[in-house]
Amino acid sequence: MKMKLLTFIFCLFAFISFSQQYGSYEIDANGKLFYTATAIHPTDSPENNSGPSVLELDWSNPDFNVSNNPTKDSWEVRLAVGNGGNAYVVYNDNHSNGLQKIMFRKKVVGQEWTAPIFVDTGGEIGGRNNHYPAIAASTNGDLHVVYNVWAMENVRNYIGYSYYNSATDSWSDGLKISDLGGTVNHTQSHHDIYSTDDNLPVVVWGYDFRENNTNEEIYMTYFDGSNWSNDTAVSDVADNLNAGYPYIKSIGDNMAMIVYAEGAFGSMELRYRIYDETTHSLSPAKAITSNNIMSNNYVLATSGTGEVMVMTIHKAVAPDRDVLQMYDYDHASDSFSLSSNSYEMAANAGGLLKRIDLDCNEDGECGIVFTDFLAQINTFLDYYPTTGFGSPTIINQENPGLDAPSARFDTDGNLHVVWSDYRFDDGQGFDEREIFYEKGINTNLSTATNSIGNISVYPNPSDGIFTVAIDSPCTLEIVDILGKRIGIQSLTGTTQVATSLAPGTYFLRFSNEKGTEVKKLLVK
Repeated sequence: MKMKLLTFIFCLFAFISFSQQYGSYEIDANGKLFYTATAIHPTDSPENNSGPSVLELDWSNPDFNVSNNPTKDSWEVRLAVGNGGNAYVVYNDNHSNGLQKIMFRKKVVGQEWTAPIFVDTGGEIGGRNNHYPAIAASTNGDLHVVYNVWAMENVRNYIGYSYYNSATDSWSDGLKISDLGGTVNHTQSHHDIYSTDDNLPVVVWGYDFRENNTNEEIYMTYFDGSNWSNDTAVSDVADNLNAGYPYIKSIGDNMAMIVYAEGAFGSMELRYRIYDETTHSLSPAKAITSNNIMSNNYVLATSGTGEVMVMTIHKAVAPDRDVLQMYDYDHASDSFSLSSNSYEMAANAGGLLKRIDLDCNEDGECGIVFTDFLAQINTFLDYYPTTGFGSPTIINQENPGLDAPSARFDTDGNLHVVWSDYRFDDGQGFDEREIFYEKGINTNLSTATNSIGNISVYPNPSDGIFTVAIDSPCTLEIVDILGKRIGIQSLTGTTQVATSLAPGTYFLRFSNEKGTEVKKLLVK
């Protein structure tokens, strides 16, 4: 199977030369496998902007076969994580009823996985081949799923939607939400969906050629609590360029950002628009970058501390390597700039065969997961805007496919990951992917159970002056991200701590005869 696929890939990337593997794999004292990059043309190539690891995730838990249908193809998986840490997974499955269906399973914390169910049921939607799901979880526990529905017109689709009501513990019938039928690409697509603070869904999709039956465009629709809106064009429908692969995420203040690629093959530009949830208007399109952009080599992420960033991956040559770059958004100027943080890794032959996802937790720490089709590994890489990239950790050595993984943090700092995998492929064709799930458990002391009494630190983030309220007397040590102690004092009751700390991340280590507790402090 892989030989057939590689023949296609090598033709597609004929303009890219073969690469070499630079670096080595090492096993630490805990049995974890790491990739260590060696210097490659130090005078020609920038070094990785790598700092000490902030996230401490345990990947020793076994993965779980979500689709569990090894004789049928399961693919295009997306993930959402609820406030309580529950994981919700949707994916395509060539099901035994002869149709490609949108399947759903969930993992409630402390319980087993639920049985898989169809969420594309009811009316004509239930009897169609459906593809490319995306899922969002609302703060009230509701779930929103969007997907392609085969319209049986021009081998094209329309957009369907399914809704889970947490109050009644029930799924709605599938509903057609796009204006037209048979205008969305059947074989290539990507959707995204998010839930507003009012628990209302907003949907974007690409590869819709309704304007001139030639150029693929991006559209959006929203639900106002009573009705779905008319479709709104996001990309420029008059520039005779194709647009696709949109992402949408809330950026606070009742605003969301849509990021997408627009252009011709070899000259794509990464663009964004701001959606106003109150007025339902879109800001004018602005460019993020036109460097090294393809239609699916980027991802949008936001953090709990307010950062908005876009990560791209591209292939560099002389020598061949894959490069991760970050573009940071400035709210005040409404513009993106290229971060000084970048990361380079060994590139496989045959072009860009790593697929990526990025998510950030409430403390602003970010986790990157990328699959490597040829090396047959999944890798985790931590990232923090102020210190750059940490060290990569191989979390799985099975047989990931070319579909992008999906990774999301929960509120406890655990990172949930899903991906498609060929470990059960029988070599007869490109048709036997399975969906797998794995969770990186947060082992950072800042999330440990408090053993020395209740501790409150506020405000956090701070300007270096903060208040600590504690039940029992203790000693406070302030430690920087490199592990250097930069302050110590005794505390009793409620105490204001005044420091001249530079902006960055610090750890507050509280200790007394009952034990030790560590909390994280962000200084802006």
